[in-house]
Formats: sequence, structure tokens, C-alpha cells
Amino acid sequence: MNRQQQIDDFLLQAHRLAVRRLRADPGRIADVTATLERWRAQAGSTRSDAYWDEWHTMLAAGVDAIEAATCGTDDHAVALRNVSPVGVLMTQRERGVLLRAARQGADAA
Repeated sequence: MNRQQQIDDFLLQAHRLAVRRLRADPGRIADVTATLERWRAQAGSTRSDAYWDEWHTMLAAGVDAIEAATCGTDDHAVALRNVSPVGVLMTQRERGVLLRAARQGADAA
């Protein structure tokens, strides 16, 4: 498994965790939305705008829409995960655990 595949695996697992968090506490969608709005205000116009527009729509639609769009393995889901604001739902420790698991999966491959 190459480095990009490790990153893709990490991001998929991170989004699965984020979906579980959002199902447990749908009010956390407000935290993710605030992160997205902060990014947009700070970045101005970027190539990510179309994806961020899609994220805004998904966040308004709820957890099922987020899961359907981001937890798949198709190229569009991968792209959405790469510009995702859900990191606010995880601790640094959890990120580290997921990164190590992605690297170990690479070592096993």
C-alpha cells in the first residue's frame, strides 16, 4: 500500500468515526458547520469551493447524507473526504490511533 492509499484509508476510517459521533449527538453538526464557515471566511475563493458547497448541503441534510456521500470508496467520496471539516469531531489521540492503524494496514499488505 502506498502513502496515498494510507491517507485514503485513514480518511475513510476518520469519516466513519465522525458519522458515529454525529449519530450519537446530531447537535455536533453545528461544530462541523462552524469549522466549514470559518475555513471559507479565511480562505476566500478556492478550488475547493464546489466541494465546500456540497459539504454545506450535506450538513444541512443531516447524518445520512454525510454518510452516503463520504463513506463510500468512489472517487467523489475520496475527494469530499480530502476537503472535509469533520476533524473537529476527533481528538489528536484518536487521529494518531487511526493513522497508526492505516500504516499497519499498509505494512500487512
